[in-house]
Amino acid sequence: MSWRLKTRTDPRNRLAGARWWMGATIVAAGALVGAYLLDPENGHGRRTRIAERTGHEVRRTRKRIAREFRFARKSVSGRVGHLIDHTPPTFADGRTLLDRVESELFEDRSIPHGRLTLEVEGTTVVLRGQLDSSPDITRIEEAVLRIPGVGRVRNLLHVAGTPAPNKAAALVASAEAAQSAGWPQEAPPDVDSES
Repeated sequence: MSWRLKTRTDPRNRLAGARWWMGATIVAAGALVGAYLLDPENGHGRRTRIAERTGHEVRRTRKRIAREFRFARKSVSGRVGHLIDHTPPTFADGRTLLDRVESELFEDRSIPHGRLTLEVEGTTVVLRGQLDSSPDITRIEEAVLRIPGVGRVRNLLHVAGTPAPNKAAALVASAEAAQSAGWPQEAPPDVDSES
């Protein structure tokens, strides 16, 4: 009885079994990858695509890391400069802020450049235009809020087929006035015309 208990609870036996299964899995995966990449008909194209895609991802990651490093370096040096000089940081406004918002927002190619209109009032950015979906509107508003120097966002974007947020109340009032007797039946007389 002690022999059976010893063989069941011996951790070396379980570890050896786990190693065997792990080794078998690695060999099987290697065989599948080898067959996929060394296929006589399609293997060359697959290897080329993998090499090109890997190179693209490496270059993209390198550019992203360099951009983030430059941003961090300039942010830290600016903050340190303000601490040393004891001057409060100044925020961009007007045309400078508009240029910054446009350059950082439209860096993302998925944002439709021709369908948006941007305006700046102090440090408030006003967004106008029509987009395809509500998640796009939310994504663009959040992207603008993350840009340094933007204090507030006034979002007047709307989905195609719906009125703009600043026009909805006027359209409702016009519809109510048209249904009631609020509209004149005939055109008002032309005051400037000679009689």
